Amino acid sequence: MQLGVKRKKVCLVVCLFVLWIHLFITPVLADVVASVAWVFDGDTIKLASGTKVRYAGINSPEIAHEGRPAESLADEAYLLNRRLTRDRRVRIQVDKEKYDQYGRLLAYVFLPDGTFVNGVLVEKGLAIVYTTPPNVRYDQELLTLQRRAMRERVGLWASAGPGKEPFYIGNTRSRRFHSPSCHLGRKTGRRNKVIYRNRLEAFYDGLSPCKKCNP
Repeated sequence: MQLGVKRKKVCLVVCLFVLWIHLFITPVLADVVASVAWVFDGDTIKLASGTKVRYAGINSPEIAHEGRPAESLADEAYLLNRRLTRDRRVRIQVDKEKYDQYGRLLAYVFLPDGTFVNGVLVEKGLAIVYTTPPNVRYDQELLTLQRRAMRERVGLWASAGPGKEPFYIGNTRSRRFHSPSCHLGRKTGRRNKVIYRNRLEAFYDGLSPCKKCNP
């Protein structure tokens, strides 16, 4: 009698585990093919379903909005993204975290021929690596493309300078770097702290600027 009860409990646990895998893991790993209806800028699109997609792992310059002027090469990034994706079928792949704070789907985007759209923007110097753990599936591939763009001084890297601060504080956990006066930088623990002599060193390591202090 007790053995039968134990077997039922084991079966119940197994069934619940399989259900959990199906609900939470499978959707994360599954790719979706969809049509692109609109392109907002260099790293954001809208699918025909109405879903807004923010490219994971990268950040392109901001286009003009809300009275703010466009950042350098923002229009070029937008035009390249539009040429690659608008009115085309793309393959959408998500990582561990599926949505950003604005409810946009975070995704890696591929063309039917396998072209990695996120990577093309980085390779052309029209986006920087913007790693946001735990979404790190392609961080090394994107970093390799960024380093090549930096060496070849294309796009944003053609005029990128070392910065005005005497040093910068990097956080290897958040993957951001800060100016010396930034309170977020000063709070960085010793284990995660790296001191960079200039901004280019931080970019080469795959860190991106803190959005609070904008170093």
